[in-house]
Amino acid sequence: MAAQAAAQAASAAAMSAQQQAMSQLTGFNNTIKSKDDVTVQFQLYPTGQTTPRLQNALQGKAKSDGEDVLTPLIQQVATTVLTEVTKK
Repeated sequence: MAAQAAAQAASAAAMSAQQQAMSQLTGFNNTIKSKDDVTVQFQLYPTGQTTPRLQNALQGKAKSDGEDVLTPLIQQVATTVLTEVTKK
């Protein structure tokens, strides 16, 4: 019973966080104007290390007002990080 309640609470928290993230993304997209440049910089550090294993900057340019240029960049970051951490 307690495990089920905890699972439901975790699910509700995850849904709330997702809704908040989508709201923030929508707000961000509303500030984008045609020809705006967006840059996402990231670094991937191994646990306990001070030197990044991977670092990169990705750029996107809006073609129209309100265009979602951030989501494709985040997807690229996720793919790059996943590829790096699954290397043998």
